[in-house]
Amino acid sequence: MYLQIGIEAHHERMEPGTLYIVATPIGNLEDFTYRAAATLREKVDCVYCEDTRQSKKLLAHYGISLETRSLHAHSPRRKVEEALRMLREGKSIAYLTDSGTPGISDPGAALVAAARGAGIPVSPLPGPSALTAIASVSGFRGRRIIFSGFTSRKEGKRDRELLALRDIEGIIVLYESPHRIEKLLIAISRAFPGAPVLIGREMTKFHEEFIQCTADDLPGVAGKLIRKGEFTILISNDAPD
Repeated sequence: MYLQIGIEAHHERMEPGTLYIVATPIGNLEDFTYRAAATLREKVDCVYCEDTRQSKKLLAHYGISLETRSLHAHSPRRKVEEALRMLREGKSIAYLTDSGTPGISDPGAALVAAARGAGIPVSPLPGPSALTAIASVSGFRGRRIIFSGFTSRKEGKRDRELLALRDIEGIIVLYESPHRIEKLLIAISRAFPGAPVLIGREMTKFHEEFIQCTADDLPGVAGKLIRKGEFTILISNDAPD
């Protein structure tokens, strides 16, 4: 009787699955890593993603057939609990955002925090990132990179955020959407007069574009921009040597 109880108790202690945080292409689908594709094929039972439509395109491109479930910034808490339940049951899942490395300006951080709190293994599959991609082609030699992501939608708060960043020496990285880019660039021109700036649009895609200028030039640049695709902006805010 004692042995039977012990066997049953041992059987019930199931090892949890692994949460894989998978970096996805920021534009060009060929930038997906071999390791990421192999992990999805061989080790993952389900994919949670920011937008199932976008993730399905990527999976189809690599011939990967997996169930996809939505988990975005406005998803209820029960969606995270649903993912944790699967992981506790021994199933491994992957989290994919629309583009780039999860956990940076997207809902991935909430899922990772919940998994870590539950003692579930979390494994990164590194790869594309708009932040590192534009920094690599900027030529800016700052001693530090300050990632600020998306600024506030409210003009006054956005201006205060930029002024606070002005007090930090380094390369400042911002993200922006097409319909708000003009207002952001004009605000940068006020907050960082004379600072070198690099704007990246549609990086890794066919219409990839980089615009290098100073903050003083930004009002003129803003009026001529093609407002398509996501924008990444670098501001060199280092004091001269």
